[in-house]
Amino acid sequence: MRSLDAIQADIIPHRYIFHAVDTGDLVAAERLLPRLRRRAHTAVVVPSAKLEDLTCFLRDDRVNHVIVGDEIDRGVEVTARKLLTGDIFGVEKYLPVDTPVHYVRLRDFQGRRKAIDTVLAFAEESGVRRKVRRAIGQVCEELLMNALYDAPVDAEGRQIFAEVEPRARTKQRSPKPVSLRYAVTPDSFAIAVRDRFGRLAKNTILAYIEKCLHAPTQIDRKTYGAGLGLYMVANAAARYVVNVAYNIATEVVCTFDRSTQTPLRLVGMFVHPGGAEMLKEGPTPDSGGISAPHRVDSSVASGDS
Repeated sequence: MRSLDAIQADIIPHRYIFHAVDTGDLVAAERLLPRLRRRAHTAVVVPSAKLEDLTCFLRDDRVNHVIVGDEIDRGVEVTARKLLTGDIFGVEKYLPVDTPVHYVRLRDFQGRRKAIDTVLAFAEESGVRRKVRRAIGQVCEELLMNALYDAPVDAEGRQIFAEVEPRARTKQRSPKPVSLRYAVTPDSFAIAVRDRFGRLAKNTILAYIEKCLHAPTQIDRKTYGAGLGLYMVANAAARYVVNVAYNIATEVVCTFDRSTQTPLRLVGMFVHPGGAEMLKEGPTPDSGGISAPHRVDSSVASGDS
C-alpha cells in the first residue's frame, strides 16, 4: 500500500482504491478526493470511527465503503471481491463457507410479524444474548417495514403507499414479495432483507442518518419516518451493507456480534453499474422523501397509540 504523498501523478489512475487514514482524520480523506477519477470506487480503511465520521467519509460519490478496526482483513477481501466481480448480492459473502442460510418470504404486515418471531426464536435457540436479540428484532422491524411499504414504486417511480394511511397500510400487500435471510456463526448473527424495486440511494441513507445525528431535540418517529429506521439500523449493527441494482432489487445486509452489541465497523454501498446513474440522487428529509409522515408503527397497527 502506497501513501498518498508517494503518488506523483495529479490524478490517481486506478479505479479501485483502498485509502488508509488515522482515526478521526477526515482531512486525510478529503485530500484524496481531488485526485480521484470520476468513476473511481474508494474504500476508506480506519482503525476506529464514530458514526458521524463514517457519514463524513461517505459523502463523496466515489467513496462508498468504510472498513474499521478488526474488520480490516475480512472487510477488504469481501469489498474487493464484490467490486471486481460485480457480484454484489448475498449475505453469504459475510459468512464462513458452508454456513446454513435460512429464508423467509413475505408480502404483508402479518407476514412481517411471523418472520421476526421466527428469526428471534432461532437466535434464542442459537444462544444469542438477549440484548443482541433485541437489536436484531429492532433492525428486522425497520428493514421489513421499509421493504414492504417504503420501497414499492409504480411505473412512474412514485411511492405506492405514500398517500395510504398507516392503519390502511397494514391491511395491504406489497406488490412484490420481500425476502428475509438469516444465519448464525460462532461469532455473529446475520440478516439480509431484500425488496424487488432497487431505488435506495446513498445520499438518502446519509441524509437521514445525519439529520438524526444533529437533531437539536428528541428524535420524532412520525417526523423522520423511515429515515429514522435507517439511523436506528446504523446504530444497532456491527456491519451495515447496502446492495442495489436499479429497478431490480435493494438488499440490506446487517450482522451483529453474538456476545455484545458493538459499534458499526463496516459500512458499504454497492451499486450495480446498470442504471447506477439513476441512483445518484434519492429523496432526503429536505426534499420530503420516503413518505415520512405515513410511517407504520407496530403500536399503530396493534391499536396501542
